[in-house]
Amino acid sequence: MKHSQVAFYCDFDGTIAERDMVGVILRRFAPPEAERIVAEVNAKRRTVKDGVEAMFGLIPSNVFPDMEQYAREQTKLRPGFDAFVALCREKRWRLTVVSGGFDFFVYPVVAPYRDVVKVYCNSLDATGAYLKVKWGVPCDTACDGGCGLCKPTVIRKTLQAGETLVVIGDGVTDVKQAKLADFVFARDKLLAECKALGLPHAKFETFYDIARHSYLAVEEA
Repeated sequence: MKHSQVAFYCDFDGTIAERDMVGVILRRFAPPEAERIVAEVNAKRRTVKDGVEAMFGLIPSNVFPDMEQYAREQTKLRPGFDAFVALCREKRWRLTVVSGGFDFFVYPVVAPYRDVVKVYCNSLDATGAYLKVKWGVPCDTACDGGCGLCKPTVIRKTLQAGETLVVIGDGVTDVKQAKLADFVFARDKLLAECKALGLPHAKFETFYDIARHSYLAVEEA
């Protein structure tokens, strides 16, 4: 096996970060009307893209500095991420973070690892009266749409010939990319989806679990 043949595509919210930071931010800063939008997204009456745009569109731009500070204070890494990045560095495995979250809390976390980690995420435009989501990677024509930041599109654009694709994630927004993967490390809602769909996977709680069981994925290479 050549080391360069393995590519990890990893979610951020609820995966690298122990909590869903978008949810943490919305619970702190969004008005009560946002709860109805959350219910509509969960019931699949709205896409993730439309729902997130609508919820952040309820928040005045003048609170953005407080939001930045709050998000950075509240972001806590899942144990073992340092060790996993070190393993990727040692093995020369590609590690890409694909996040539906925002640069103001993703970038500070991954800054020490940028020699190894490539990042795709979103940003917020605070120049108007209310916040506006700026999506980092829109859906391509191969996607059925509604993703916001489209993780399968990132994969299609960046996966290199001959690489084994390994996805790491926790939520329903990771299902589309998990369906493309050779192997999935999953927890929470993504774990249930992997079981239901019969996708090759292993459960994880920390990145130590992934580092210890990486052979399950790389033996496919």
